[in-house]
Amino acid sequence: MKIIKLQGREIFDSRGFPTLECEIMLDDGCLFRASVPSGASTGIHEAIELRDNDAQRLFGKGVLKSIDILENVIGPALIGNAPQVCSMDQFMIELDGTTNKARLGANTILSASIAILKAQAHLEQTELYECIAHLYNAEAVMLPIPLFNMINGGAHADNNLRIQEFMVAPLGAKNFRHSIEQASLVFHHLKRLLKEAGKTVSVGDEGGFAPHFEHEVEAIDFLLKAIDEVGDQDMFRIALDVAASEFYKPLSRTYSWHDKEYSSTDMIAFYQELLAYYPIYSIEDGLAQDDWDGWMTLNRTLGETTQIVGDDLFVTSSSRIIHGVKTHAANAVIIKPNQVGTVTETLQAIQTCQEYGMGTIISHRSGETEDTFIADLAVGTSAGQIKAGSCSRGERMAKYNRLLRIEDQLIYGLLED
Repeated sequence: MKIIKLQGREIFDSRGFPTLECEIMLDDGCLFRASVPSGASTGIHEAIELRDNDAQRLFGKGVLKSIDILENVIGPALIGNAPQVCSMDQFMIELDGTTNKARLGANTILSASIAILKAQAHLEQTELYECIAHLYNAEAVMLPIPLFNMINGGAHADNNLRIQEFMVAPLGAKNFRHSIEQASLVFHHLKRLLKEAGKTVSVGDEGGFAPHFEHEVEAIDFLLKAIDEVGDQDMFRIALDVAASEFYKPLSRTYSWHDKEYSSTDMIAFYQELLAYYPIYSIEDGLAQDDWDGWMTLNRTLGETTQIVGDDLFVTSSSRIIHGVKTHAANAVIIKPNQVGTVTETLQAIQTCQEYGMGTIISHRSGETEDTFIADLAVGTSAGQIKAGSCSRGERMAKYNRLLRIEDQLIYGLLED
């Protein structure tokens, strides 16, 4: 079977901004669609997201340029060929010819890359996660541990919190279904507790609650109360995404922590204090994306007992991950396909992490779509962990529901329609 049509479409993400969908048709009449998300808290080293930058239309965020590239630059070279993601990714990388996808756009290339992979899975008569596992040379697959975003702050919410995500990780769950059942209970108990305290229960970009708190510790206290309501304190641990690049001042090399200016040492001391009192097992982006010296100290100080996760630090780049390994800057990595721009490079980044013993967390973005690709990616690579948002908002739940279906298939052999 060969590709007979490739077209782009401007759709809208979970924040109501335009994003890109790629649609591929094979000569058997089957259609395969892939849509790409967009981040609010983005690292400066991420691959370039191509936008129209036409201030007269959709705040300049349109993707008509990407559609033109898909249909008139990439499409003609792929049409007439069988879908093969590795070779086609390499073609698009060479066609772009830049180190950061600046010519064609990471969003443009990734939409085609994922659609090609979905078509290839169909051609090989496999589930998407199975196709990924074959490409990855995996001997087995594994469901990930989900990190559920319960409270939003930072760039994801209109409140006073510096820390961007307060998550719960059901490390004691028996299986994935048990994970989401227990997390859902925490979510709804938290909602009730916030209401009783007179706080708003509106949600932020990623589905977590986004009320005003006096300080970060109060948010953690509410989270622990909700966990207590569920009745199994040993089930959950807390994970934080600080997104420290958002409040870092490069010139003074300080962090604007509310009304104070903190050094890297001050931030690390703050995390040590939190760890002494709270069951926190993971800290993501605790320091800024280029504060390498601070990261080395952070990992040396806390990494023996805590997952120290780099997102903006690594931006799913194999070269930056290798540098992080050599400098011992972290012990885990966030994986976001749109930070690098192709399925192939995403798989290479995960493989690099696993070869060097770095943990991996497959992650969504704040501006998401209904596409569930990252769920299959987490399973096919046995990544170990996934961040897909809270227990609300359809674009978040779509990923968790896909994982429930995969779990049923792996355990019971149940297939989707």
